[in-house]
Amino acid sequence: MKRALPALLVCVAALPARAEEDAAKYVSFVEENAASCVQRNATQIQVRSTHPTRRIKVWLDRYHMGVGTGDRSRSELTPGAEPEPLGCSRSTTGKQEWRIVRAVFVD
Repeated sequence: MKRALPALLVCVAALPARAEEDAAKYVSFVEENAASCVQRNATQIQVRSTHPTRRIKVWLDRYHMGVGTGDRSRSELTPGAEPEPLGCSRSTTGKQEWRIVRAVFVD
């Protein structure tokens, strides 16, 4: 039991650092009223980083009416930068959304 305790302490001490390393937690979607989207009774979906110092590379899949379209986009998000527009929350035929596939810190 004496050997297990130091190993357990190392694992517990590493937990906060691991949670901080999850880049996807720092990716957020923003909605904005853009003229081209408002015409479709929709909002413009944008993606941005909320991390204060690190750049994030994110891969996103687009879904149309709940079905994956096969469209994958990749963006590099800089801290403090304006959000990047992805598209409207509705197309002419139905609702669309983006989902995070993968996110990693660049540095």
